[in-house]
Amino acid sequence: MQAQQIPADYLTASRERLRERIARRKGELGSRLVVLGHHYQNDDVIAFSDFVGDSLKLSRQATSLAGVQSIVFCGVHFMAESANVLSPGATVVLPHALAGCAMADMAEDSAVATAIAEVTAAGGERVVPVTYVNSTAAVKAATGRAGGACCTSSNVRNVLAWALAPVAVGGAGGDKIFAIPDQNLGLNTAVAMGFAPSDCVVYDPLQPRGGLDVEQIRAARFILWRGHCYVHQQFTPDQIRAVRQRRPGVRVMVHPECPREVVALADDAGSTERIIRAVDESPAIRDWAIGTESNLVNRLANRHADKHIHTLGDEPALCAQMGYVDLPHLLWSLDALATGAPVHVIRVPQTIADDARVALERMIAIS
Repeated sequence: MQAQQIPADYLTASRERLRERIARRKGELGSRLVVLGHHYQNDDVIAFSDFVGDSLKLSRQATSLAGVQSIVFCGVHFMAESANVLSPGATVVLPHALAGCAMADMAEDSAVATAIAEVTAAGGERVVPVTYVNSTAAVKAATGRAGGACCTSSNVRNVLAWALAPVAVGGAGGDKIFAIPDQNLGLNTAVAMGFAPSDCVVYDPLQPRGGLDVEQIRAARFILWRGHCYVHQQFTPDQIRAVRQRRPGVRVMVHPECPREVVALADDAGSTERIIRAVDESPAIRDWAIGTESNLVNRLANRHADKHIHTLGDEPALCAQMGYVDLPHLLWSLDALATGAPVHVIRVPQTIADDARVALERMIAIS
């Protein structure tokens, strides 16, 4: 995808004018178009999204869009890649070329393939890669070729259980799991499944053999790629202790991408969709401190005005890359589609898409 410069008149248009033009253009494109919006998007963009969800929900949605000609993905690059892989007949557009993912950039496909081979050779056992959907299509393809599956924070526990289950009962028959690229999600889920932190080791792709010796690899059940989400990494145990001191009885819920020590101190941890359900379905709990992206938390606060809901910590926790997608870029994408010259089209090469689809379809089937 080659980055293109947005015309200046989109950037200078008023919010009201942008909203009017987007609504009109969506009406013109009709059922040929679907706009997908991730929960971390700002409210202006969410207002024009036909479907809103986390990565798993939107991946499922992408598989059911037969007949749709164009998908505008208001998210980040890896999400649009997955939509292209799962809906190859549609033109998939990412409104802003810089809407990437820092975590996805922490794992490169050739390094992942090398790491899987290294760990397998060192341990002499079946290693099943489980790759977080926050990864490039090329890394997903490497996962598919190695007999692994993708996961999201919504279904990671089920996918890890599948990876370790015997082949005779439909599992992957793994002796070890290579969790890529989020070490926090891998560690937190392993502990939630009853494993000890000592069952996990971190593989540093910048070090020979990940900085691990043969004994460490053989003793480990989970190999965790060294990677993280900078938004969730900013939450700390001190923030939890401080909010509990200020507001006794507050319910602290965090995303499993947070560091292990944060998850251990929280009352609960769960995916974006689980956080939403917890707030929606717990009318008796009036006070929430939530450790995840602030756009979602603020949306929950607006929806539940009778409750005190705010982001854990004193500063906003915002995904800067997600924020690149705004009303001017959304309108520009729609106008370009309408004129037959779409901008920022996401096309995953077929040689990558075929193997990435295997890993993604396993993820969807397991969930």
